[in-house]
Amino acid sequence: MLGRFTKCIALTLLVQAATLAPSLMATSNTFAEAAPPARKPVIPAWSAKIKVPHRSWIPMDRPREVLLCVHGLGFSSDSFDEFGRVMASHGFAVYAVDVRGFGAWLDKREGNKVDFDACLTDIESALKNVRKAYPGVPVFLVGESMGGAIAMRAASRYPDLCNGLISSVPSSERYGNLTTKMHVGLRYIENKNKPMDVGTTVVEKATANQNLQKRMLADRSNRMELTPKELKQFDEFMKGNFDAAALIEKMPVLLIAGFKDKLVKPEGTIELFNGLSTQDKLLMVIGDGEHLLLEENQLTDQLAQMLIVWIKNESRSRRPGVTAHE
Repeated sequence: MLGRFTKCIALTLLVQAATLAPSLMATSNTFAEAAPPARKPVIPAWSAKIKVPHRSWIPMDRPREVLLCVHGLGFSSDSFDEFGRVMASHGFAVYAVDVRGFGAWLDKREGNKVDFDACLTDIESALKNVRKAYPGVPVFLVGESMGGAIAMRAASRYPDLCNGLISSVPSSERYGNLTTKMHVGLRYIENKNKPMDVGTTVVEKATANQNLQKRMLADRSNRMELTPKELKQFDEFMKGNFDAAALIEKMPVLLIAGFKDKLVKPEGTIELFNGLSTQDKLLMVIGDGEHLLLEENQLTDQLAQMLIVWIKNESRSRRPGVTAHE
């Protein structure tokens, strides 16, 4: 099956702790008022002023690439903390936005419900802010699961605002999909606006690590209850993945899937890979990877190194006068 792909790498990765360099600044921007720090951090002058709730990890040296990240269902920009620190330690400027209905949006009357159209507008705005702060610097969209699908949709809509896409398990092909749809459908008929627990099922299927499961469920930055109306909107949005993939014609794309994913079928990501119109595409299937590969402290050293190499190669090949082999 893998022989049909334009490019494909199958990996078996070991979970290892990432080593961080000290030359980075982690910041956040939410709607909530935060207590003033005892000592004001020095924020690099080139830090982008993004107007939507987000977190950022900025290297002290001016970056040559920028990553804009989108989180998965139930999580927030906080879930990219380790990813942001690791990538910033290698010189990338990293920003992670909160999707409408999650994270800091929950503290606002407007934006505390899932709204994918508004979310895409937020990402467009964030991309423009980043472009303004880093003129001439390549910008890559990064997303996982729901965030992978959102990043793919944004890349198809705003190809002039980003230089590449990294999308982890963006497929709508989930295990037990029919049963889940029937359950949500019944709850929708009863009361479409009454929140229902989705966190327990999602977390149990996302990882076999019981300690991580407990941490994810206890993390107050995560939202593990959604209404049937929001879940229906989520399902309809995810169905548009193939249309978005077909619209990506020239942009470099890296798709990632975990072979041991118990939530999203790897075959769905493979089908999306085949549906991409661009010829500059790469598929990485992580042999022992579960559902979360980038978020919630699941990034491994080996995967981080692969991402760094891919981003820098694609970045250099698109800079005037710089070749991919330099």
